[in-house]
Amino acid sequence: MPAPKFLSFLPKPLLFGLYGGAGGLLGALLFGELLWHLLKPPSAAAPVAQVAIACSTDVEVFVDGRNTFPVQVARDGFTGPITIRLEGLPAGVTAAPVTIPEGKTEGEVLVVGARNAAIGAKPAKAVAEATHDGKPVTAESPINFKVTDPPKPLADVVFVLGVAPSMQWAIDDLKNGIGKFADALNKARINYRLGLVTFQNFNNAGPKVEVIEFKGGPFTADSDVFRNEVSKVRVVIGSGGGSIPQSSLEGVAAASRLEFRERATKLLLLVTDAPPSVTAGTSVNDAVRKTAGLVKEANLDALHVVGLKKYDESVYKPLLTAGNDKAGGKYFDLGDVVRGEEGFDELLATFSGVVTAAAIAKNPDSKPQVAAKAGEAKLGVRSLQSGEQSAAGTEGKVVLRSGAWAGAIAALVCLFLLGGQHHYLRGSLPQFGGLAAGFFGGLVVGLIGGAAAQGLFFLAPERFPLLAQALRVVGWALLGGLAGAGLSLFVPNMKLTLGLLGGAIGGVVGCLAYLTVSAILRGINLPDWLAERLGRLVGGLVLGFGIGVMVAVAEAAFRKAWLEVRYGERETIQVTLGPEPVKVGSDAKACTVWARGAPPIALRFFLRDGKVICSDVVQKREEAVGNGFVKEVGNLRVTVRTGSGAPSAPPPARPIPKPAPVAKKPAAMDLDDDDDLNLPMPIAPSEPSPLPPPPPKPAAAKPPVPARPPAPAAIPAPAPVVAPAIKAAAKNPDACPGCSRVIPGKLGARYCMICDQTF
Repeated sequence: MPAPKFLSFLPKPLLFGLYGGAGGLLGALLFGELLWHLLKPPSAAAPVAQVAIACSTDVEVFVDGRNTFPVQVARDGFTGPITIRLEGLPAGVTAAPVTIPEGKTEGEVLVVGARNAAIGAKPAKAVAEATHDGKPVTAESPINFKVTDPPKPLADVVFVLGVAPSMQWAIDDLKNGIGKFADALNKARINYRLGLVTFQNFNNAGPKVEVIEFKGGPFTADSDVFRNEVSKVRVVIGSGGGSIPQSSLEGVAAASRLEFRERATKLLLLVTDAPPSVTAGTSVNDAVRKTAGLVKEANLDALHVVGLKKYDESVYKPLLTAGNDKAGGKYFDLGDVVRGEEGFDELLATFSGVVTAAAIAKNPDSKPQVAAKAGEAKLGVRSLQSGEQSAAGTEGKVVLRSGAWAGAIAALVCLFLLGGQHHYLRGSLPQFGGLAAGFFGGLVVGLIGGAAAQGLFFLAPERFPLLAQALRVVGWALLGGLAGAGLSLFVPNMKLTLGLLGGAIGGVVGCLAYLTVSAILRGINLPDWLAERLGRLVGGLVLGFGIGVMVAVAEAAFRKAWLEVRYGERETIQVTLGPEPVKVGSDAKACTVWARGAPPIALRFFLRDGKVICSDVVQKREEAVGNGFVKEVGNLRVTVRTGSGAPSAPPPARPIPKPAPVAKKPAAMDLDDDDDLNLPMPIAPSEPSPLPPPPPKPAAAKPPVPARPPAPAAIPAPAPVVAPAIKAAAKNPDACPGCSRVIPGKLGARYCMICDQTF
């Protein structure tokens, strides 16, 4: 009997849907909701307005240095600005508050380390503060600050400055702007030294190049001292002091010969408004290339030029590539400097960035660690199976809760479907071991599926509600798919992928039912907790129903051949065929389909090379059968269906050859492990004697073989198969590894009825 009397008329998908739905509802009602209540994490605060903050968890700052890190905020219930301030900073480290305006969610905090900052690590926190209706709204995020004092990168910078009368403005701007230039290098933690070389060309006296001396030599680390010396520089008006060209190459050569520090980044900045002068008989190009060679020999990193781009850039270009820096020097247009609102100050600000980048690139360890990008600020932790929000930081508890709820549902669904499958095929419930396997197997896949689905749901940003709902559906599909895949292990010849597909579709249907019912119940003003609970109960029911229906539908939709087993006029079941034999008989433990009044194992059906093979255990023969082949076994009528059209006449049976007579008494041979010992085995005749022949055997010793085998006890055992007939093909690659009987077919799809194994 495939099902209880009042359900026997239902088709298999609907029948299994009812089994699964009952399991899902009971799983949610008896276990799921209880675990959901017991494992509830702390709830997120739910004031009228709330704010959340997320920022880098590790921030590094140098002594006498600075660093920045990003922050993210989220608002609920208000739209006003949010102020970020830091608490618990290390001694000597400061950070100004940052305000994130209305409509914005991102900001950047600047952290400054003083020269006396305490070296080491210290935990602190970022606090987000806002006001709504006169009440404060706050949130916090932990930060670990690390204060270090690595060596500062070295940089020696020499200004090569033309001091013709037309360059007086540049001298004044360099004097006024050198302080800002030095401050920029100090903020970047650059250990710098400054030098100054001036040049001017006279018609009568020739070039004049001067290396400015500071206290202790041609370099100084004091911007004030540098400013004072620049203020003493005087241009000479008259006597051809403003002639063109100018002795810029001589100035570069003099700067190249200065004593730079060995590990420092060595940079020159040539500032001129004229092309270079050269001696008679020498071309400008040759003179520039020769000076570029001096720059290279001095092991300078780069030479940058400020000049009239329109007239002189091509002339000075060889100097830009003479340094060690692969990026080369930069050419700044003097016309842009003159026309700019900030004049030389803007040039110095740009050049300070060039110096800083070059120095840090040469000393990468001198750059503070870049703080990681801030994650998304979350107002609370959302659950896959409810709309409530738990407190931030309870993600682990939420994952466990979702997994436990899903495990309870899947355990009961698999238990009911496994019991229904067993009753469908054998007319009885499985033993305790089978029930336990179904229950705990469903529990495991449910735990895994629920936890994985909840983790996937965490990926949905709160600002994209549609994506969150899509990931919720995907999560339920994952849960159902794993449950269906686990169930496929108990369905004969059902592929794992089909169980996965059917279960996933059932999971999607269950999720849509949960969302729909929850929304409807909220719409009629039921409390949220009650609407959520009823929605989960309906979701569990529909999830189980969908898994049962879709697994049965997937099994029927993709099968190639199956058995139609008829118990009576209105009781019929279908069993999918595949490489695994489907056994029919009265032994409920060994057989897939139970038949009352039949031998323990009467028939086996399986697929080999795309053909349906029927193995008659009683008659010891196997044959390929086609669509419509009918066999009556006990109280059953078994019909082969292949979906290939009208029933076709089966090919003739292929009996096993009779064994050749032997001189010695052969040992009794068990031709089938599943035959038990219910059939009496005849005793082989004794060895012939030279005496007169023995009297003939009584007629009862050779009863005729009936067309339909009676009960097992009344059927004499067939003659044993003698080993020599099998050994002939012992070395054949298609031979059975157990008895060496040759059975053609694909590897893994051949079935030996004697050894009862697929190989």
